[in-house]
Amino acid sequence: MFYPKDTICAISTAPGNAAIGVVRVSGKDAIEIVSKFFAGNKKLSELPSHTIAYGKISDNKKVVDEVLVSVFRAPHSYTGEDIVEISCHGSNFITNKILDLLLTECRLAEPGEFTKRAFLNDKMDLTQAEAVGDLLMAKTKFSHLAAIEQLEGSLHKKIRKILDRLTQLRIKVELEIDFLEQDIPDLDISEFERELKEFENDIKIFLKNSENGMILKEGLKVSLVGAPNVGKSSIFNKLLKTERAIVTPIPGTTRDYLEEAISLEGFLIRIFDTAGIRSTKDEVEKIGIERSYDVIKNSDLIVFITDNPKRDSEDLKKLYEMISKEKIIKVLNKSDLFNKSVLKNFSEFIVVNTIEEGGLQNLKKEILKRINIDTNIIKSGILTNTRQISALKNALTSIKKAIKAVEKDYGFEFIAFDLKEASSFIEEILGKVTSDDILNNIFSNFCIGK
Repeated sequence: MFYPKDTICAISTAPGNAAIGVVRVSGKDAIEIVSKFFAGNKKLSELPSHTIAYGKISDNKKVVDEVLVSVFRAPHSYTGEDIVEISCHGSNFITNKILDLLLTECRLAEPGEFTKRAFLNDKMDLTQAEAVGDLLMAKTKFSHLAAIEQLEGSLHKKIRKILDRLTQLRIKVELEIDFLEQDIPDLDISEFERELKEFENDIKIFLKNSENGMILKEGLKVSLVGAPNVGKSSIFNKLLKTERAIVTPIPGTTRDYLEEAISLEGFLIRIFDTAGIRSTKDEVEKIGIERSYDVIKNSDLIVFITDNPKRDSEDLKKLYEMISKEKIIKVLNKSDLFNKSVLKNFSEFIVVNTIEEGGLQNLKKEILKRINIDTNIIKSGILTNTRQISALKNALTSIKKAIKAVEKDYGFEFIAFDLKEASSFIEEILGKVTSDDILNNIFSNFCIGK
């Protein structure tokens, strides 16, 4: 793997005026380069690691700013290399001026290159590196919890345990191959098959829990669906607590879907207000309805809204044909217009209205019920992105092939090969076996100073 050893620099704080700005430098020449522009009571080259020095950054003896310079010596730094962080006054002009000076001696960091170097220098594994990105993007209490737990190694420990367990299974098979003619007890194949199937089941459970990990990071996709004028946009606005969607008595007001995100009891919920489903000659509205169907198919949850269940029964049937019934929450809106005795006939519907305070509480509770995430599962380690989940699914496929090899008595060589393949896929999660393309894709989503 090609790994550039040149010294890099970047502004690590967000653009805009602030109390302070931070410019970060990493590499074997970091201390020497910053020393060329820094004047203080002590030389940076003489400072021990994890020390802060006060002084001035100058350009040809012209002072740019008074700064605090932090020195972190290899290997005890974020990247595992020498790092210098310059804390200056947080104006764009000052931070960019300091960066310009440094760029005469070192190069600009690529997006996420500081964290990439931390990974390549074994300061963290790939799950922890990805957690840094997740932490930067965390929008809710539980997405933050998942990211911080992963950063602290919860997923790393879980994957290591899985690998250790798989290694024990591999050893049993490989001993049979290596010492076939030796006087050692034969492998109890029925017991081995039981262990293998138990391992397969545990991987399946882990994958199922990890689907919720994706929800923590990307949000539960909830689509509001129904005929025109049943109150989809009113419910959308109430959930957001703002007038995001236009609400009028005219059918077909929503021509395209709207998307917004909210935090519901610490969970990220992405809500889609779709165009009213109906037959129409309006070409623009037709396009909006087609897009709504695409959104519906890709949603985790569908809230089917009606104010007249008999009239809209055909629309509900169409939904049943498109998606699983388990994904649908049936909602009877405008409950304030119904007699209480009539409402008893619609027990399978969540009854709501947008007039009364708390009129959507039952709907919110039902949405939260569909997020089956235990905080203990988050703390124990869950997969949180498609790369990790894909790797584990590939490992599961190899484990299934190994079980089939046992059942069909293909021989120990086939079983060993399949289990070794499964190990390689699981090691991908930690970054033990990872292509440059995958690494570049991961770190390109980071900001330049991280």
